[in-house]
Amino acid sequence: MLKEKVFEILPEDTPHLVKGPLTGDEPVYLYLSPCRGFLLYSKDLKALFASPKVEKPLEVSEEGISFLLQSGVVPTPYTIFKNLFVLSIGDEVEIKREGKYKLNLSFSHRYYYFHCFREKEGKPDTNTFLELIKEALSKRVLRKRDIFLFHSAGKDSNILALALAESDFKDKTLCITLKGPSHKDESSIAKELAKRMGLKHYIFELPEKITPTHIDFLREYFKNMLLPCTDGVSLVYPFYAMKFNFKGSNLIDGSGVDVFAGHIPRRIEFERQRIFSKFSFLRPLAERLPTGNFLQSITLTKSEWVGLNGFTFSDTKSVFPQARSVHSFWKEEDKKRKKWDYFDLKGDIWATYVEYGNVMRKVRILAEFSEANLIFPFTDEKVALYLAKLPEKELFDRRNFQNKLFFRKILKEKLDYEADKPRKFSYPADIFSLIMKMEDYVKEELFSCSLWEKKGLSALLKRLLKEVSSKDGSISKRAKNLLIRLFLLSAWYNNTH
Repeated sequence: MLKEKVFEILPEDTPHLVKGPLTGDEPVYLYLSPCRGFLLYSKDLKALFASPKVEKPLEVSEEGISFLLQSGVVPTPYTIFKNLFVLSIGDEVEIKREGKYKLNLSFSHRYYYFHCFREKEGKPDTNTFLELIKEALSKRVLRKRDIFLFHSAGKDSNILALALAESDFKDKTLCITLKGPSHKDESSIAKELAKRMGLKHYIFELPEKITPTHIDFLREYFKNMLLPCTDGVSLVYPFYAMKFNFKGSNLIDGSGVDVFAGHIPRRIEFERQRIFSKFSFLRPLAERLPTGNFLQSITLTKSEWVGLNGFTFSDTKSVFPQARSVHSFWKEEDKKRKKWDYFDLKGDIWATYVEYGNVMRKVRILAEFSEANLIFPFTDEKVALYLAKLPEKELFDRRNFQNKLFFRKILKEKLDYEADKPRKFSYPADIFSLIMKMEDYVKEELFSCSLWEKKGLSALLKRLLKEVSSKDGSISKRAKNLLIRLFLLSAWYNNTH
């Protein structure tokens, strides 16, 4: 045992089995020495990186960069680094001895939350559920420390706000809501809901102008980022950290619930994956064309339809010559789930690879940077399994693609809040406008990044910037998101290498 948080496995300790979290609360990170002579593992990524046994700098994986550019995530158990692995929800690894002095890792994955496993009858109880959340908070909250809840007009964060409002932590809690552009701002709704619950509330606004102080802080933030994140909203979090002193505090976030409550696709997504995934045999042709070509949009695998997208292989290779195509990987993921209901497939693929590896990652980065106590209450085992057992009809409606029926009922009963009335926005911040406020800094990070081939990068950026001004909103949105992704990867790499 190293520093009480990092554990070591040697060949003589095998066979050995290490499992990822049942409900995704704390991923397990593993470092295999280059000679495969020992393995370190820990739930604390920062402690693992700090171990003197980890050879630094870690070598970036060509496959990892390829996945981030083409899909936006690195599928577990792999990470952006060679010899560094992560076990997410449902993952495990069997460690055996190979010869006398080397270790061999055999990874596997299992999905535990099929909807057919749910109970057929029964009614959820509001008070029981809120008590489970309060119990989960009580186990994890650091007493006498400030509590910050990332709050929106959405169902998840308001369920947590209700539990906090009915707990002993009420007076220590501050709800923080990001103020978005006028056409997608939900901060006034969130503020009113917090007021009804008697919770303190703060509407956070991104700066109108980016100053050298902001840039210096961003560089420091990226410098301390152990693993990158391609979620554009992650760029908001360093600005939170400039405003609030999170050090030693409790950070509470409502992510991680959908796998238990039902990962409900949008109607258009469901219809398109059912039809267009049959054309995936045309994908090799689509991959030879520029990003956004018509074939690319109709040749995604079912696994990719859950929300995995990015550059075509041709564009990826133009900027990153060592790139590998990721299409065959996603085809194999489809084969493993050939007979699955799409609602289950989305729950597994999205939760394991995207939500737990990217969406929640951005909050983990903030907690690591701020040395804060991070809490995802919905991943508490009792809370998660309570939701996972509830009858489907009590949680979601397949026909109308409506999710979290139970949550809606609670909010209506407790707050007289119709969760359907305000449109909930996944991206309340205009991240592209934010990076354009610091255009010189963004270009500096992009063109100083040694990962990229500069001629290919210049041509790709020119095309993306042209698409940004397209009258077609879908083309413009895609171009903006891909530009943000390139910047986030560049800034992370430049400041950590």
